[in-house]
Amino acid sequence: MRAAKPTQAAPGPSWRADGGCGFVHDPEALAGREPALWRPEVSPGTLILTPAPPGFDTDAVFDPAVLGPVLADHVDADGREVTIGAPDSELHIWLQHPDAASRPAVILPVDGMFELRLDIALRLVRRLRGRRIGLIPRALQLTPMQKARLIQLLHAFDLRAEGGKPRDVATEVLGATVEAALPSIEWKSSAARRKANRLISDSAALVNGGYLRLLRGD
Repeated sequence: MRAAKPTQAAPGPSWRADGGCGFVHDPEALAGREPALWRPEVSPGTLILTPAPPGFDTDAVFDPAVLGPVLADHVDADGREVTIGAPDSELHIWLQHPDAASRPAVILPVDGMFELRLDIALRLVRRLRGRRIGLIPRALQLTPMQKARLIQLLHAFDLRAEGGKPRDVATEVLGATVEAALPSIEWKSSAARRKANRLISDSAALVNGGYLRLLRGD
């Protein structure tokens, strides 16, 4: 699941496409093991770096190694995309030109997420200058409770997509085995059925665009 411009796998024998369209991930690799690369217009956690105009004496050089663990470093016709691991989140950086690494300037669109973008940009620059500071503001970090909830939602969505019923969701996701086995009349008024239906509804909303709210810290 990616709301970013699709990037093609590196050309070669393993590259495949359908109708000339590039895959979001290398089709030879498991998608779950590759970080998603989100479009900057939907995610303040994706910064755009471009070369500073002539005449600016930039004092920071983009070096992913000083930012944190590099989860992905991908180069294609659109530029270079780097994913940096951070506690409970990730920072995505899109370098539009090779010179952006040696003379970086940050593009900050003035949109509804401007304050978050500015906060993250300041954190990036301070880290590049050697200061110890978190890359991602708390608003964009998932709590353990949020992570557990998201796992439940995705599990419920997969079960439903495979033809599962609320009883299946109650059993396999909520662990409500006893309630899921109740006769129909009792099952209809059970708390497990209400929770299972809520999971099914919320999971559909999450997959059908609701995940974008997570990127914005909503």
